[in-house]
Amino acid sequence: MKTLKILIIIFLILLIIPFIVNVLVIFKTKDKIINIEDLDKKYDIAMVLGCGIKNNEPSLMLKDRLNKAIELYNAGLIKNILVSGDEHENYNEVEVMINYLLENNIPSEIILKDNKGYNTSNSIENYVSLYKDKSLIIITQKYHMYRSLYIAIIKDIDVIGVSAKNVRYHGQFIRDIREVLARIKDFIKYLF
Repeated sequence: MKTLKILIIIFLILLIIPFIVNVLVIFKTKDKIINIEDLDKKYDIAMVLGCGIKNNEPSLMLKDRLNKAIELYNAGLIKNILVSGDEHENYNEVEVMINYLLENNIPSEIILKDNKGYNTSNSIENYVSLYKDKSLIIITQKYHMYRSLYIAIIKDIDVIGVSAKNVRYHGQFIRDIREVLARIKDFIKYLF
């Protein structure tokens, strides 16, 4: 009976800790997610976080992120677009992102690239090492925005987030579960 009680307590702790961490991350960042029409100044950089390519084309999620950056640029709300993603042999997310922006009439001179953005925390850390004193808009989907903003806030960046189109993509349930776990991982990573 004592072993069962201990197992129940361990199980409850394993459920409660992820819940608390996720609530903290969301609570700390939710006010930093802004609609375009609510922007009150021009930002130095909009960072588009990579999320996959297929046949040298942006995935639907990535296309939605890039389209939001294009919308911000066309509205005169950003000076530069930073594309951050993975780049290795036979897979060049950054170049695909750049090509998409160029095809949509974004001038090449305003496009910045981070080809070592292997994951969200790498992208934010790379930003800090290159552009820390610049104001930043992060562009990603809302489910991913909380963690992205959380890391940027921990890194003391002048940051807001503008979400890409709010739709449910194929495989979204798995992404949501993965994101909950990633929030816990990054919460612990930046705790100390």
